[in-house]
Order: sequence, then structure tokens, then C-alpha cells
Amino acid sequence: MCCIALMGLFKDVHAAKSIRFLTAGELQSSLLSESENIRFNGRNYIMGVVDALMLTKASPVCMNEKTEINTITDLVRVQMQQRPDLLRYNAASVVREVMVANFPCV
Repeated sequence: MCCIALMGLFKDVHAAKSIRFLTAGELQSSLLSESENIRFNGRNYIMGVVDALMLTKASPVCMNEKTEINTITDLVRVQMQQRPDLLRYNAASVVREVMVANFPCV
């Protein structure tokens, strides 16, 4: 009985630690990694955020369908390098703000 209770407690503690958002600093680290796989994961994270934005009907982002993900990744990476104050924020919100600034609907 004691072990079952401890296993349940461990599961809850583990779940609590794993449920959080990726920070822009963590995203930047992945984009600047020496590992191609880790850079690829960062790029795919950005692509997922962009895909979600484009599916949102009220999205303030209007992007040409021929815009390449590498262009967007470079915009996000440069913005984070130029503004280190952004690194503490949620990565998805930083990607969204970069998209709104660079691909506004006018």
C-alpha cells in the first residue's frame, strides 16, 4: 500500500514538472545548437506555431503561401538575438509577435 501511494505521488510530481511551456530562450538554444537534429526540432516547433496561426480565422498574420519556413526561422532567430529580453517569454508568443510584425494583414 505504501509503495502504491509513493508511486502515485511520484507520478504526480513528474507530471507537474513536465507540464510547462517552452521558453524563447530554450527555442533559441535549439536554433543555435550544433546538432542538426536539435536545430530541426526548433524549426519544426516554429512551423507548428505558424501552422496554428494560419488555421486561426481571426489571426492577424497574412503570409504568402510561398514563404519558406527557413525565412521565418531566420526572422525568429534574429529577433531573439537582437532582443534578449524576449528569451524569458513563452516561445509560441514570441513566434506569434515576429509573424505579426513581419506578415501583417493590411
